Amino acid sequence: MELRQLEYFRAIVDAGTISGAARVLHMTQPPLSYQIKMLEEELQVPLLIRGTKKITLTEAGKTLYEQAGALLMFADLTRREVVKSSQSATLHIGMTPSTVSLLADYLLRFSRKYPHIHFDVHEGSTFALKDQLENHMVDLTTLRTPIVLNGCETKTLLKESITAMALPSHPLFAGRETLSLTELAEQPLILSNRYRKYMLSAFEQAGLFCDIYLTCEDARTAMTMAEKGLGIALLPASMLNLTHKLKACTITDADLTTEILLAWRKGRLPSELRAFLELWDENDSLNNQIHVPQP
Repeated sequence: MELRQLEYFRAIVDAGTISGAARVLHMTQPPLSYQIKMLEEELQVPLLIRGTKKITLTEAGKTLYEQAGALLMFADLTRREVVKSSQSATLHIGMTPSTVSLLADYLLRFSRKYPHIHFDVHEGSTFALKDQLENHMVDLTTLRTPIVLNGCETKTLLKESITAMALPSHPLFAGRETLSLTELAEQPLILSNRYRKYMLSAFEQAGLFCDIYLTCEDARTAMTMAEKGLGIALLPASMLNLTHKLKACTITDADLTTEILLAWRKGRLPSELRAFLELWDENDSLNNQIHVPQP
């Protein structure tokens, strides 16, 4: 049983047909069918029931699909670790989009002291970077709360408020610098999924119902939707730096905050990561050097 065969098998299941998988894999259908036949013969069990329009998994096929996913992920992690071990002077750093500028100045100072250490920057959402950190794909990363981490240590870089953002032409924002939860409860709200429970709880504690009109995975998407005039986005204050189209108002009657964390795995630290954290402490972290514009 080869990893290539497992990749082919999962591609067929994901595509629903052998012909569809062949297109995705950029290969012809006969060799793909042959590889699956060889896999079934080796395991001595049927894996697929080939229908006229779509394949169906047998019970053995369902088991293999799950196990193959785990094996392929482990193989990919192994490849990454092997490559990473040959790049001992490279720090693999994760950055959420809203924290790139936050880390840029520090990376400049760090590079001046340790010019031999290079950087491999991974950008993504907090949840994607959390998975990469826990799976040893990055050495450390910035993350936003709320988040639950397994086997990691953290340092708080910044605590900031969540504000209401909308187009300046929005009737509720004209001539206003602050808004109340009561006013927001009557408006269509836009927010990323990470803040859904948090915001619902805040409105419930105030005895209010709210209209969460649109949710999405990425705060940048929520910001874009607000720029299109679809509603009021509830976003960290620093997100205002990423747009020139929106206006922000402070929410006056609720303490709504989010923290930016620097996170790394517990245990023995690689020398370059240890140097990164030690220099950070020597510079009293970035808390005294970051100024989030007030909306």
